[in-house]
Amino acid sequence: MSCDVRAMWELVGGKAPAHWDFTTLEKLLETPKSVSVGVMYPGSDTEGGVPLIKVSDVKNGVLVGKPDFCISAEVDEEYKRTRLNGTELLITLVGNPGDCVLVTKEMKDWNAARALAVVRLKNLELREWLRYVLLSRPAKHIIDARLNTTVQKTLNLKDVKELPIPLPPASERDLITKNIRDIEKKLILNSQTNQTLEEMAQTIFKSWFVDFDPVKAKMNGEHPEGMDAATASLFPDKLVESELGLIPEGWEPKQLKDILELAYGKALKKTDRVEGKVPVYGSGGLTGFHNQSLVEGPGVIVGRKGTVGSVYWEPKAFFPIDTVFYVKPKAGYSLKYCHLVLQNLGLKNMNTDAAVPGLNRNNAYRLGVLTPSPVVLNKFNIIMQSFQCQIDANNVQSTNLSLLRDTLLPELLSGNLLIP
Repeated sequence: MSCDVRAMWELVGGKAPAHWDFTTLEKLLETPKSVSVGVMYPGSDTEGGVPLIKVSDVKNGVLVGKPDFCISAEVDEEYKRTRLNGTELLITLVGNPGDCVLVTKEMKDWNAARALAVVRLKNLELREWLRYVLLSRPAKHIIDARLNTTVQKTLNLKDVKELPIPLPPASERDLITKNIRDIEKKLILNSQTNQTLEEMAQTIFKSWFVDFDPVKAKMNGEHPEGMDAATASLFPDKLVESELGLIPEGWEPKQLKDILELAYGKALKKTDRVEGKVPVYGSGGLTGFHNQSLVEGPGVIVGRKGTVGSVYWEPKAFFPIDTVFYVKPKAGYSLKYCHLVLQNLGLKNMNTDAAVPGLNRNNAYRLGVLTPSPVVLNKFNIIMQSFQCQIDANNVQSTNLSLLRDTLLPELLSGNLLIP
């Protein structure tokens, strides 16, 4: 049996040293029934319920944030067999079949959707190794060959159980997983740092331009919290009446059309796309890739049809399709300032078409926008530029690290590259 499994692996180019063993995923399970699909009938989203992990929450072997959909306690109890305890593996069955995520203690007591297989292993020390095997090129070739494509690409549980798994001696396995793990830890740290910087940008924007915290502090005879004296001196110490309500003295009420243009994207059917690395954006976010861009990055994308008022930031050149707008800032306004303004305008509540949700550009242009004094706006732009430089540097490093990981992994799994 081991020879047959090895032959299956090597048939797709997955070479392995002669002293490595081979087995199937089924033989690594806690019990023969320790792999099952998740919740089939989740019902409606339940506020305060049990987070439900969907395929869309999984990307390149990691969970992208906390799920935004929750099931009721009653539904969770009905599907308690797939309630997570923090030691499982999740394998996607549709979308990008074979993508694999380690369940962590933070995910304990969550549940998974039916498009995910919940896998429990006898030996928990093999979880990380198994994830790397499933993310490798040989495993992907085997999975692709077994997909049912009648309606959409689907991997069934029988094929999951039969997947070949190379098993090097523990000492070799531990060395390989440690090296890949170290790379991935840095990738995760970079992602978390960028998220923190984005949250800081949003906090500063809201404090300065929505809540007027520095102005209110000076009105109370206090020094604005967390701000040096030079920056504090840029803010007035008085609020005055305007058509937008009370605003800082010397600031101007304007309309959205005065600070930016919402330009139309361009139609690009999936059948017309050529494989490439240029992100393609629709109103629901990233929809795929193409070999040509329409807009040089960075850019801001706004949902026009479908997911109305969604706002996305893309650091690289991209292709916005005809269900979105992309932003062209007017003179004096930075792209980041426009991005944060759009995030705080409530565009998602501006659907103007009951049949097909849509955002009317002229209606959006008439929305009131507060414009701070040039000195305050300039200071804000300097801070945002500093944040963006850090984010860009982290993104470049993460791209290089991802390339290193994707180059090392197949060589390590084949035994072509030995770690001393």
